[in-house]
Parts: sequence; C-alpha cells; structure tokens
Amino acid sequence: MHTDTYLFVVCARRNASSIFGAASNPVMRNGKLLCFKTEARARAERDRLTARLGEAHVRYSVRPVHVQLKPPHEAAKVEAAPPSRAMPMPEAA
Repeated sequence: MHTDTYLFVVCARRNASSIFGAASNPVMRNGKLLCFKTEARARAERDRLTARLGEAHVRYSVRPVHVQLKPPHEAAKVEAAPPSRAMPMPEAA
C-alpha cells in the first residue's frame, strides 16, 4: 500500500540582473531541503525570507512536491554484501 502526499518546498529565484545570473533552486538550510507539510507554513517562511531580504534580485516561491511513501515492510530488501577477506597482520617480533 502506497501513501501519496505533498510536501511544500521553498525555492529561491534569482533574476538575470543578479551577479550570479538567473537561476531557480530549492532553499537548503543546514544541509537539508527547506520543506513543510502544509502550504500555509511554507508560505509563512517564504514571506519571512522575502521580508528579511529587501532586495529585488532574489524572490522566494513555494512549490508543491509529490511524495509517494512506502510502508517499511514493503521497502526493497538490500542484499548483504559478500564478506571481504582480511589480510593477516604480521606478527610483532
């Protein structure tokens, strides 16, 4: 049984007049994607980022991302790696 849900990702969009050029990327915070379970919370974070920024080169937006979850018992089983051979240690004299 699969569970379908949406997460809402905050994206940063730079315009062409930015010194780094035009681009659109998801916002990362502490190495993790900035996403929320509800659109309202994502929009609140977008508004906070926009208010803090105060410059016109970057705009923030919210994008829904479809996520399909599988229960743990249906997850693909990973085969164990074959045992590696250990080299004998030279004996200390």
